[in-house]
Amino acid sequence: MKHQWDHVPIIAMETYGADSFNKAVNAGKLVKLEKITSHAKTLGALQVCQESLDLSKKRKIISKLTDDKTAVECCRLFLRDHQFLVEPACGATLSAIYSGKISEYLEESSPGTSPIIVVICGGATVDIATLDKLSETLEVDSTLDRHYPL
Repeated sequence: MKHQWDHVPIIAMETYGADSFNKAVNAGKLVKLEKITSHAKTLGALQVCQESLDLSKKRKIISKLTDDKTAVECCRLFLRDHQFLVEPACGATLSAIYSGKISEYLEESSPGTSPIIVVICGGATVDIATLDKLSETLEVDSTLDRHYPL
């Protein structure tokens, strides 16, 4: 890599049903999903590109999965904590932090303590009404973020 970050592990979080990268990494070859069944569809791909799979073999990329309910819960928690609305695909990433599993995931590849950078995508396809509807469908507590005026 250009900036000497090859040693830095990357945690790739996906939701079940939008897990084409995880399936490819585990199979060691490209795998095409029949369809995306997760509510976290916006960043989903039926199949990752060959370059992504190749990179997973060269770099410390830890592929982990979470469920839709946890992803939506994390969207609500992030809204509560940062007053920033994100969509469920981002909630999947946030689940590594909010679940406390980030340390466990990092220990698998690089024991020790170091700063953590989380890439947060926006909420172009979500609003409060959409988040409330998903929360209801997935039985997520829709009051997790309610102490902030919206």
